[in-house]
Amino acid sequence: MSRQDQYADLTAYAAEAVLHRRHLHAHPEPSFEEHETQQYIMGQLRSLGIDPHPIAGTGVTAVVTGSAGTAADKTLLLRADIDALHLTEQTGLPFSSQNPGIMHACGHDGHTGALLAVAHWTVDHRDAFGGTVRLLFQPAEELSPGGAEPCVEEGVLRNPPVTFVFGIHLWNTLPFGSIGLRAGVLLAEADRFDLIIAGKGTHAAHPHLGVDPIVAAAHVITALQTIVARETNPLSSRVVTIGTIEGGSAFNIIPDTVHMTGTLRALSRQDAEQGAEAVLRIATRTAEALGATASLDYQFGYPPVINSRESVDFLRPVLEAAVGKESVVEPEISMGGEDFAYYLLHVPGAFVLVGTANPAKGMTAAHHNPAYTFDEDIMPTVVLLFTSVIRAYLA
Repeated sequence: MSRQDQYADLTAYAAEAVLHRRHLHAHPEPSFEEHETQQYIMGQLRSLGIDPHPIAGTGVTAVVTGSAGTAADKTLLLRADIDALHLTEQTGLPFSSQNPGIMHACGHDGHTGALLAVAHWTVDHRDAFGGTVRLLFQPAEELSPGGAEPCVEEGVLRNPPVTFVFGIHLWNTLPFGSIGLRAGVLLAEADRFDLIIAGKGTHAAHPHLGVDPIVAAAHVITALQTIVARETNPLSSRVVTIGTIEGGSAFNIIPDTVHMTGTLRALSRQDAEQGAEAVLRIATRTAEALGATASLDYQFGYPPVINSRESVDFLRPVLEAAVGKESVVEPEISMGGEDFAYYLLHVPGAFVLVGTANPAKGMTAAHHNPAYTFDEDIMPTVVLLFTSVIRAYLA
C-alpha cells in the first residue's frame, strides 16, 4: 500500500481522533484525578468490543489480538498519557476547558485521542497483524514520580510479556509533520526539590534584631546557578530552576521562613546525583553564611528517556516509509522529562517526537503555556505512525 493510499485508508480514524481529542480537551483532569477521562476511555473501548481494565488508579489498559502473520509470540505496547495541567486556558478554542484552572497544555489530549482511534483500527484490521497489541492510557505523566512506574509495578509489561514499547509526543518545537527520532538520550532526568530557608522574624524596620530568610533565599537562588555555570562540564548539560518561592505575610514584617521548590535536570543519574549534592552544599552553606539555615527535600524523578540503537534502527525505515525520508529528523536532546523512560528500562522500544509547530496558523505556543494548542491536521500522521509500527513489528 502506497503512502497516499495509507493516508486515505486512515482518514476516518484520524477524524475520529480529532473528535476524541476535542472531548478530552474540554474535560481535562489533573494527574491521578482522571476519573471521568478513565470512564470515557473505557466506554469507547467497550463500544469497540474491547475489554478494558483500570491500572494505576485512573489509567486504562486493554489488549487486541491479531489474526495474521507469524508474530504470535510478540506483544507491542502503545502508550498515551491522559492527564492535564493546573493552568487557566487562554486559547479561545470553541472546545476550551470546561474545568476552571485545568487545561490540556501538553498535547496529552491528542495522544489519547489518537490512540483511541488506533484502537478502533486494530479491531477493524485484525487480519493486518499477528501477536498482541497492548493499549495503555497512562495517568499522571505530569506528576513526578508519575504513573508509568505504578503501571509497570501492576504488571502492564506482563501477561502477555511485552516485547516492544512505542510512544509519541506532539512537539511544538519541531516543524509540522517532521518526526524526531534519536538513538541514545532523548529527554533528561527530571528531579524536584523543596528547599526551606529558616531565619528569625522581626519588624521590617529592625532587621538587625532578626535573620532575614528572604535575603538569604535570594543569595541561595543566585548561588545555585553556579551548578550549571561552574560545576557542569561545558560539553554536558544540567538545568537548575527555582519554580516557586513563598515567604512573608506583610510589607513590614521579616518572616521566619521562605519555602522554595525547584527542579534539576540532567542527562544521567550520575550527573543528577552530583547535582543533588551541589544543591544541598550550596544551599546550606550560603544560608549559614548569612545566619540562616537551609533544609532540603530532594526527590529523584524520572530517569532519562534513552532509545536503544537497535530500536531506532528498526523504526527508521518504518517511519521513513510512512512519512518520507526527508521528514524523519534527528532532534536536539531536550531537558524536558518523560516517565516513558520507565518502560524503556525493562523492554526494548522507542519514544519519538511529532512536530506540530505551525507558524502560518499561529500555533507555536510552548508546552505548559496557557495559549498552547496544536494543529489537528497532524492526526492522520499520528495514526499512521502507530498503525505502521503495528504492521511492521507484528507482521
